[in-house]
Amino acid sequence: MAAIIQFTSAPDHKNDGMIYSVTDGNIKALKNQIPDAAYKRIETLHKKGADGFDGKQGNVCSFSMDNGSGLTWYVFFGLAKDSTAVDLEKAGGKLYAHCAGLKMTEVSLAGMSNEQDGLSIANGFYLGSYEFNKYKTKNLDKLNKTITLTVVVDDKAKAEKNFKRMKTLSDAVFMARDFVSEPPNTLYPASYVDMIKKTLKKTDVKITVFDEKKLERMGAGALLAVGKGSECKPRLVIFEYDGRVKKDKGEKPLALVGKGVTYDTGGYSLKPRDAMSTMKMDMGGSAAVVGAIKALAENKVEKYVVGAIALAENMIAANAYRVDDVVVSLSGQTIEVINTDAEGRLCLADALTYIQNKYDPKAVVDAATLTGACMAALGLDMAGVFSNAKSLETFFWESGKATGDEFWPLPVNKDFDKQIDSPIADMRNLGLTPFAGASTAAVFLQRFITNDRPWAHLDIAGTAWRKDDSATCPKGASGFGVRAFYHLVENY
Repeated sequence: MAAIIQFTSAPDHKNDGMIYSVTDGNIKALKNQIPDAAYKRIETLHKKGADGFDGKQGNVCSFSMDNGSGLTWYVFFGLAKDSTAVDLEKAGGKLYAHCAGLKMTEVSLAGMSNEQDGLSIANGFYLGSYEFNKYKTKNLDKLNKTITLTVVVDDKAKAEKNFKRMKTLSDAVFMARDFVSEPPNTLYPASYVDMIKKTLKKTDVKITVFDEKKLERMGAGALLAVGKGSECKPRLVIFEYDGRVKKDKGEKPLALVGKGVTYDTGGYSLKPRDAMSTMKMDMGGSAAVVGAIKALAENKVEKYVVGAIALAENMIAANAYRVDDVVVSLSGQTIEVINTDAEGRLCLADALTYIQNKYDPKAVVDAATLTGACMAALGLDMAGVFSNAKSLETFFWESGKATGDEFWPLPVNKDFDKQIDSPIADMRNLGLTPFAGASTAAVFLQRFITNDRPWAHLDIAGTAWRKDDSATCPKGASGFGVRAFYHLVENY
């Protein structure tokens, strides 16, 4: 279960564990905050340097002492004077892991001179506590145990109000992690739609769903082709959230688009066994869209945003689409299929076309677990951003400092665009060479952007699923992109 975060204005609040920060190794600042015996102990550990507690950012230590009525744990963690909110969240996540390892149940964070810093640490503590235990049936007592963190603040009401907004966004990240973690026999296009409707039921988000019959009538041939081989038919889901107090009819919305391939075998271009494992996460871009819109609506952010997620299951069957097929997209452009495992861009093509035709948005940003090439270029902790607008490219490059979702700009240009020309159709769904696959995928999507509108493509293939624990996210689904999208809508 996730950690419980609460606040108090009582400076002498005590629990079975007390947490204190040390900035840039300045142990002396603790002298008047903790008992003399505890201060002497931490001072001794500090003198040992690297073998003890240096008080530098990322360093955590703890010890227990008898306070006369039982044992109290003292936990100390290092921060840098110039720590960002993301740094503080990472510290909070490490604190959660440390306290959980000591089997603590109630801890207090005291002595933070900056209240906002305390909120960021608490949020990191909360983010780091996420677990997906839905399908476990044994040891439930242990699995359901949680840690309560009490943060000592000057103004309890103000802290609770500010943290509520932060927690709403973190809960949206948790929701995205839950969706991505669901096995493909429970999360497929139709069931995913039901889950989305349930989670957004109490918000002001308008949802429109197009099933396979409606998609056929509208001519969404690219999305339909990807889902042809599955008994679980495709869906296109449209979201509209308008939180503006004063509505200007001339103001255009910002559009968020997500790839939602609920399971990807690769189709007839079959993935190798090891590559197919975890392919339930191939809908991570769609989860980012849903999570961001949920948080925006629940926090009543005064912005106008629309979203589209294209849902399909890429399977093999007698009627599945094949290499050498030519499909007609919703835009009317034709696509020669070179590889059935380059399916995400086909789904996105129709979603991008619909959202632009319907809403004429001021800008479009899509997120997708699109290419292994992006993973090869940037690894597993950073996503790629491709854009026709320098402002959007720069925004995502810099946004990681505020959100923790880190991006690095990669190129889209005319040379890459030439690589997807087809001799028999308007384009092919794979580049002519095996190189720069992330960029050729991006220029494919760019061909579906109309009116030279600002557009950015976020390739989150490496970041949507963690292969190991991080400070604020355990191994598995990360919910990457929810915070980036939320931050974009708030600031664009």
